[in-house]
Amino acid sequence: MTKNVYDYENVELKWQKQWFNQKIYEAKRKVGKDKFFIHFAYPGVSGYLHVGHMRGFTYCDIIARYKRMRGYNILFPAGFHASGIPSVGFAKKVERRDPDTLRTLKENGCSDELIEKLKDPVEVVNYFSRVYVNEYWKRFGFLIDYTRIMSTISEGYKRFIHWQFLKLNEHSLLTQKEHFAPYCPNCGPVAVDKSETDISKGGNAEILDFTVIKFKLKDGTVLPAATLRPETVFGVTNIWVHPDIEYEKIKVGNEIWLCSHECVTKLLYQLENVEPLQEKVKGSRFVGKDCRVPLTSRDVPVLLSIFPDPSIGTGIVLSVPAHD
Repeated sequence: MTKNVYDYENVELKWQKQWFNQKIYEAKRKVGKDKFFIHFAYPGVSGYLHVGHMRGFTYCDIIARYKRMRGYNILFPAGFHASGIPSVGFAKKVERRDPDTLRTLKENGCSDELIEKLKDPVEVVNYFSRVYVNEYWKRFGFLIDYTRIMSTISEGYKRFIHWQFLKLNEHSLLTQKEHFAPYCPNCGPVAVDKSETDISKGGNAEILDFTVIKFKLKDGTVLPAATLRPETVFGVTNIWVHPDIEYEKIKVGNEIWLCSHECVTKLLYQLENVEPLQEKVKGSRFVGKDCRVPLTSRDVPVLLSIFPDPSIGTGIVLSVPAHD
């Protein structure tokens, strides 16, 4: 007995062909008809998409189809996030012949001639834009308005953003201020997306926001301790330093600080008034010294331990019962 098998592939192709031939995805002005606008976040043009991307895009397609069946006039455009770092980063991988990148391109049918072109970030944008539309969105049957496909580096889109910012500024809705962001000393500012970046190569990078509390030795030298719980300062019982770490002297404003080398490197990027003094003090030399707890009149001892990590905070740790 032969079971009927649902031929999903040919059924998909049949209906997709009808949808696209009839151009039901194209938005046209219809006076008096309720309008509905929807779009998904533009994917960064930095490589092939994965199922997580397609899941997010599918939500928008479902909603657009539902609204279309309810009689709304649907505008469902799409585009590509081509400005900034992603496409440049991919082009640099191709240029330096990154083996993983080249293997992925070849597995997806890229010729040597095409791979050579992908050293140019603009060619990266052009190539992956075609892939996203033809190999993903259309094959999934998304009823995106393909007459309105654009990228963030197209002239029309740049003019739109310019107009948008002028309008926002007219209404005093823009604020300019300093902020901290992920930064690579080699590549400069970077946009890290954990879902798209190899964790072994920095994909788990994140901003850790510490409060630095300044404990002063009797000679005025500051032992800065970084903490996530500054409100516990009143319960500090001692300061921990690592006996084998060589703490570096730096001038911060009018003060002399002692920090781990890793901390000094970070502070040089974060503050403008940091001056290395080319002098080091080993942690073991702090034995027998006391320091003053800020906001109090108490002195506490500096003690040695191997757990202070020079790469976290300042390499100096404050100790509070149940919170160190």
